[in-house]
Amino acid sequence: MKGKRAYDRLYFVHLLKLISMKQSDFPKEVLIILLLLVPMAYLGIIWPTIPEMVGTNYTVQGTPGRIGDKNELLLLMIFLFLTNFLLYCLFRYIPKTDEVPDHTSGYWRSYYRTRFLMHLYLAVFTSVLIFMIHIGKEFLLERWAFVGVGLLVVILGVYLGGLQPNYFIGVRTPWTLMSSQIWQETHRMASRLWIIAGIVIMSCGFFMQAVSAVFVVIVIAALIAFLPYIYSFRLYNTDKG
Repeated sequence: MKGKRAYDRLYFVHLLKLISMKQSDFPKEVLIILLLLVPMAYLGIIWPTIPEMVGTNYTVQGTPGRIGDKNELLLLMIFLFLTNFLLYCLFRYIPKTDEVPDHTSGYWRSYYRTRFLMHLYLAVFTSVLIFMIHIGKEFLLERWAFVGVGLLVVILGVYLGGLQPNYFIGVRTPWTLMSSQIWQETHRMASRLWIIAGIVIMSCGFFMQAVSAVFVVIVIAALIAFLPYIYSFRLYNTDKG
């Protein structure tokens, strides 16, 4: 009975600690959420001023391949918004916060800084693209939307290559957290995979139509998420013989 009471007391203290952590992080999370919403609000403000018919599939010289509905531009914006939102969910809710001993630790602050800079980049990048639409330079939109996302994936890929074992960011599977060797080999593989994926995404903006490119990016996103997970599982089983 004493053991159970002690366990319950420790569990209660741990629960209070997690609640306190979430409350103290709330203002910071609001700041990131505002970064997600700013481009959407900006697009909503200027949307009535955008012509109903706009040029799409521009050539290198800036000549439109055809005239399309402005909703095709909206598809690209939705793609960027969803990318930003999915990254927020990925980096906010997947970390094992119950494993973190202290939310004020240096690693936790570094982790938040990484998240903030990533979303700041996407917010500024998306807002610049919307501004191009506003001033009539939408011929740059299809190309640079994918270049911007691909560049971010490449940067994250380079970052993954040198990432040390932690509970905050990276390919945090049961097997990578169990072995530093599996962690390192998995992250080297993930780094190469993300860099290649980023280059392919950038290429989509130059050689594919927007709808087809969005579909390709969705497939790529699934691959770069699941292949490192499978790879770490195979490494673990290989080590086990």
